[in-house]
Amino acid sequence: MTTNKKPAPHLKEEFFNEHLPYEISMLRATYDLARASKPAAEHNALVEAFLLHARNLIEFYKDRPACDFDPRMFTVASYQINKDFVPDSLVARIHRQTSHLTAKRIAHAADELGPRDWALILRALEQEMSRFVKALTSDYAAKWLVHQQQSPAPEARQPRPEPSPHTFVLRRANLTATTKPERPELEPSPGASA
Repeated sequence: MTTNKKPAPHLKEEFFNEHLPYEISMLRATYDLARASKPAAEHNALVEAFLLHARNLIEFYKDRPACDFDPRMFTVASYQINKDFVPDSLVARIHRQTSHLTAKRIAHAADELGPRDWALILRALEQEMSRFVKALTSDYAAKWLVHQQQSPAPEARQPRPEPSPHTFVLRRANLTATTKPERPELEPSPGASA
């Protein structure tokens, strides 16, 4: 393995055991949620979240400087970085649409990444994740199995029914609330003029 990245051993383990599974889980969840019909602000937030998690994973799997971890830290020596699994032109569009306030930021809805692009990004990442997992060292492969047992495989995930406006789900904590609290009307304070 050739890398300049040398995180402390506990940070490397924390990344592999917590942060990488979290990024993958959130990528998949936000993809599913972004495809559902939502109010504009909620939809935009979900799309941006999906693209943010996609960008984080792309930076990891391509061993970009923005990521402190190299995939080869966890794999057998024959594993090679594939810098082409997501075209650089698509990565540039992700950057222009998400978080980067530059003169090149996407200004028109027609230029934004849409459902077809999201599917291409997700498919490319799923294929790269599979290639990475197949190349894990035996120690990391055993740890990865634990993560797989805790979350369903991509093909096992079913679309979730759209919640009504009066329900919300706290998916991370796996709690469900059945009614949305009503917002009390503001009453004028005594002595205030209308």
